[in-house]
Amino acid sequence: MDKPIAAIELGSKKLKLVVGYEIDGQVYVLYTLTKPYGNCIEGGNFVDANRVAETIGSIREFTDPSAKLRLNISDVLLCLPPYGLGIYQTRQVTTVVTEDSKISNLDIKNIYALIRNSAYPLNDKALVDVVPESFTLDHGRIFARPPMGESSSTLTVSAKVQTLPNVLVDNYQSVLMSGGMVSRRNVIASLAATELINSYPNMPQSYILVDIGSNVTTVSFIGNGALYGSTYFDWGGDNITEKIIEKFNINEADAEKYKIMYGIDYSEMNFKAPICTTEDAEGQEVHHYNDELNEIIKGELETFVEQLNEAINQIVASHDKSYRSFPMLLIGGGAELNGLVQYITPKVMSETVEVVRPKTLGARNATFFNCLGAILTQSRYPNLNDESHPRVGVLTRNNSNQTK
Repeated sequence: MDKPIAAIELGSKKLKLVVGYEIDGQVYVLYTLTKPYGNCIEGGNFVDANRVAETIGSIREFTDPSAKLRLNISDVLLCLPPYGLGIYQTRQVTTVVTEDSKISNLDIKNIYALIRNSAYPLNDKALVDVVPESFTLDHGRIFARPPMGESSSTLTVSAKVQTLPNVLVDNYQSVLMSGGMVSRRNVIASLAATELINSYPNMPQSYILVDIGSNVTTVSFIGNGALYGSTYFDWGGDNITEKIIEKFNINEADAEKYKIMYGIDYSEMNFKAPICTTEDAEGQEVHHYNDELNEIIKGELETFVEQLNEAINQIVASHDKSYRSFPMLLIGGGAELNGLVQYITPKVMSETVEVVRPKTLGARNATFFNCLGAILTQSRYPNLNDESHPRVGVLTRNNSNQTK
């Protein structure tokens, strides 16, 4: 078994961590963790970088007695949000340098160096990752993965180069380093999610991917299993929670509870039972019912659908209009809202709308989707920076009295 890999995503309100490894195209999880730090990141901008760094530092070395696990994390895969994502197509050729003309790691390093140094305009962008689409050898032989050990005089790679704004990449890496960790590989969150979906059976190859977070929704266009573009807008599950707080005059914890418990309830009841009871300014009891909650949620979803359709139009603007009818796949914690699919399906152009949930044992919470995909991405594509595999420095289990 390879050394376990740690993948981290810094969400708007919490850190997400998955420790695991890949075997035969599947992720096996050793440990998962979420740790909240409040509203510290807004649209990729750090409102309170110190607080996020402190949270990262708190998980760098820790012990979980319930899991009989000790972690010492130094190198990680860092999931970056696709805010300002640029994707460029490139094709590079290198001469195979080994005496026996067989493809080696050195040839892969050389072709990646050519890609890094290729003359496309970066300006204020940082090169984040390279996603190879094909490796071509002599006599037109084409491979999807690096053709190690194959004989050829030349190696040609067609790839998509992914970039993000310099300032975004620098800020995320700086906060990570302030917390005592180093990113050995940056992975675009939308690419990670796409790789995880590609590993599942019976999934469409071309679709609109919608990742609904707590404060931000990311919309990506996937064609033939490849990421072609992403955009985002400021709307998430917290918008619904805040509206419930306002209308019901209750605290955040209760509002979140009712949102998760009921969502949009389409059931017909023979009697009306209140969801909750509060007091008005005069101290009189006020009963809040299911139909009232439905209207609150539907009102917020109208705003969501309007911005969603605008985002889809934006990312497929340079493609055929038929692309707007591609299946829609929903991921993220916000996608778990009861009744969401039924409500938005007639309001979007996609022929189908479906929620996709992680299938990995030990990490089936929707919040871990991108971290799981990052581990798959690391196993599938060579690392642009040619670093050793990110790893967990020390990971031990106490076997005494451990349940088998």
